[in-house]
Amino acid sequence: MSKDLRTYLAELDRHWPDAILRIGREVDPREFHVSAVLQHLEDRGDQRVVLFEKSLDLEGRTTNFSLAYNLFVTRELCARAIGLASSDAKMPLSLEFSRREARRVEPEIVPLSRAPVKEVVRTGGEIDLSRVPMFRYHEQDIGLYLTMVAVMKDSEENFYDVSFCKNMLVSPKRLTVSLQRKLHKHLLNIVEKNEEHDRETPIAMVIGHHPAFYLGAGALTTFGNDDYGTIGSFLDQAVRLTPSESLGKDFLVPADAEMIVEGITPPHSAEIENPFGEFSRYYQPQVAVPYMDVTAITFRKDAIVQGIFPGHPGHFNLGGIPKEGSLYREIKRVFPGVQAVHMPHSGVGRYCCYVSIKKRREEDGKLVGTVPHVFTNQLQFVVVVDDDVDVFNEQEVIWAAVTRARFDKDINFLKGMPRSDRVIIDATVPLNEPFPKKAVVPREALEACVLEEWIAPAKSAGKKAVGAAPSARKARHAGS
Repeated sequence: MSKDLRTYLAELDRHWPDAILRIGREVDPREFHVSAVLQHLEDRGDQRVVLFEKSLDLEGRTTNFSLAYNLFVTRELCARAIGLASSDAKMPLSLEFSRREARRVEPEIVPLSRAPVKEVVRTGGEIDLSRVPMFRYHEQDIGLYLTMVAVMKDSEENFYDVSFCKNMLVSPKRLTVSLQRKLHKHLLNIVEKNEEHDRETPIAMVIGHHPAFYLGAGALTTFGNDDYGTIGSFLDQAVRLTPSESLGKDFLVPADAEMIVEGITPPHSAEIENPFGEFSRYYQPQVAVPYMDVTAITFRKDAIVQGIFPGHPGHFNLGGIPKEGSLYREIKRVFPGVQAVHMPHSGVGRYCCYVSIKKRREEDGKLVGTVPHVFTNQLQFVVVVDDDVDVFNEQEVIWAAVTRARFDKDINFLKGMPRSDRVIIDATVPLNEPFPKKAVVPREALEACVLEEWIAPAKSAGKKAVGAAPSARKARHAGS
């Protein structure tokens, strides 16, 4: 069976029925209904996938569309999306991500008749983006946005690049393509290559697919990689592709998507977009970006329009998890003693990194701390800790920093880096001087303690109180 968003939601229903929150009340894109609900859930610690079952369009008309959010809100959901157990949601997830980045599963081409995304086709005068639900998420967002991925094809080398790229509504047939000229993005490379020859750039937005499709799109591959093959690796099956509706038979789009918005980006095009609340949790300032003139919209009759809540946990996971496995691999090449790498939500999955190592030499912490800065240009600071610290537990990392780092010696700056100097905090125990041992409960005691035996409620009055020692332990010491 081909994997798509519906098969994933059905799997959640089958194995984790409490993982989805279904909301039957109608959503109005002209209001902040979606972000208000998602913010309240986040504030309560409710980390379920959210399916809004009814949505109006941008003119307040009833639609057949539903909305899906929070598909990436926890690491456990991301692990399940690529077939791992919830218990593998920490470093095993990051390492599996790195492994899948390095392999390919070639796509399969299917005819239009076998492509669910072609159930409804809108071209020419039928195109009207006001009928597609899109949203403002934050108070000062300037417009309505789609927040998923774009597909472009390199016209010279014929590879497909699939990358996250938001789109702001400009008119019923035009969207921005959020590629800032000062930032070096793969999609922008394709646009600029075409502009050198005064060529337009075909583009397709993929609005709804299996979460593994989008995790694959976030993989840290090099420019020139054919991303459909990488996405197939994350799906663990071939991506089914079908000819586009308006961009030519040789431009292929995902057959199992919920919705595809096709268009053309003219050379040297420019529209103003933003402010928009981005992953940093700050508003991105106004900027001129390319635009796309929409040439076709194809979708399932009851399409599920998928979105990302910008600047919130799902957004952080999409930015952080791909980097963890890649950074682990790069550090491992120069320092085999690396144990784990984490890009925490406190750094929005991009700005800070925690690394644990098995330290053997005094300079190890500082040397390891330089590596992530080389390979991740957004990173601001790195904290290196010993292998007795869980980098996925931020309280432990901060504890190590404030009790082990000597701030006059163990905070180092990398000068002359792009945008600002970078920081390395060596929070490892010094090897060349006495240092107290970490206080821990004996391992043998932890292994022997079956917690459920200690906290099980009493079965009847007059028997052992809750928390009383188990009978087996009492028997073991009888007569002593």
